[in-house]
Amino acid sequence: MAAPPAEASPSAPPVAVVVAEEAPAAEEAAAPAPTFSGYVEASYHNNFSDPDVSRPVPLRVYDPAGHGFTLHAAHLALSHKFTDAIGATIEFDVGRDAVANAADTSLLSAGYPWTNDGGMASGKQFWFDVQEAYANYSDGGFTLTAGKFVTYEGIEVIEGPLNPTITRGFLYGWAEPFTHTGIKLHYQPVDAFNIGIGVVNGWDLISDNNEMKTFLARIAITPSKAFFAALSGSVGPEQTGNNKNMRISVDLTGAITPSDAFALWFQGNFGSEKIMGETSSWYGFGLQPVVTAGLFSFGGRLEYFADPDGVRTLVPDGKFFNITLTPGVKLGDSPFKIRGELRADISSEKLFGKDGDKKTQFTGALSAEYTF
Repeated sequence: MAAPPAEASPSAPPVAVVVAEEAPAAEEAAAPAPTFSGYVEASYHNNFSDPDVSRPVPLRVYDPAGHGFTLHAAHLALSHKFTDAIGATIEFDVGRDAVANAADTSLLSAGYPWTNDGGMASGKQFWFDVQEAYANYSDGGFTLTAGKFVTYEGIEVIEGPLNPTITRGFLYGWAEPFTHTGIKLHYQPVDAFNIGIGVVNGWDLISDNNEMKTFLARIAITPSKAFFAALSGSVGPEQTGNNKNMRISVDLTGAITPSDAFALWFQGNFGSEKIMGETSSWYGFGLQPVVTAGLFSFGGRLEYFADPDGVRTLVPDGKFFNITLTPGVKLGDSPFKIRGELRADISSEKLFGKDGDKKTQFTGALSAEYTF
């Protein structure tokens, strides 16, 4: 409490004492509002080699059997930054793609080991997945991320409109994981170089299926706008209840971009794992050109995947090749895009067609995509 004023001299006029009120505390700056983005992708698929809707398409993830329409994904991403250094992201998927993303890819459908049905065959109608949900802290070129996040590996991504083609390749479906749950530390001291390491539960797992963890690593260089390359990999046991049988995956991904109108993406992948006391391996490589000219685009894929021991596809001595052509057009300045696709798959073993007695498979697709 303030001391009382001294008595005024009799000859002096009275002195008025004013007690100043405390200034109100400055209001804390409100955190910025969350940002929203997303897309809707719906498509029609036709298996020219086998139009029967009761038989899944061999070797393919995301694609419906026979011929018909499907909702690949209604995708919503919510991001919020509490400060420049602290933020979080949540991404939701509803649709057919969410089934494969949410499933453990080592749990293959009985009778159709190449489908990754994850419940679709049982008549499940509502398919939902939290694709990513993580918090991060960034400072001085370092970014610490904790939660569920997508893999370092590969050209193709979960978000369909971002890919050169409508369908995914064999490497995306069988040679690499989709997501990880754990923690990773990324360091980018300059624009031309970055490196990352991480510890996670495993491939496509929320809860681990054994007592050991999987380790991630990545190193990437961008010496110029015309070239990018990244070497990524993981090592750890992925078999349920087994802490010793390590799965190793090494992935080289990059792009040559001589102009804004053309990019040539490339990928090479090698993996191995001990199964029943024996080491098995798989490998593959692919090229994906992307051409853009105003409202028009063209994406393609040339890809080879070998699974000599059949540990990934359950096709013994399997060797698979695909060629894919995907032209597209945007409707004016809108975020609405239409793409068409023709694809041919070739296998070293007979598994295509109505009776599974053919080595070739031809499919087509037409997609409508709205991105916001």
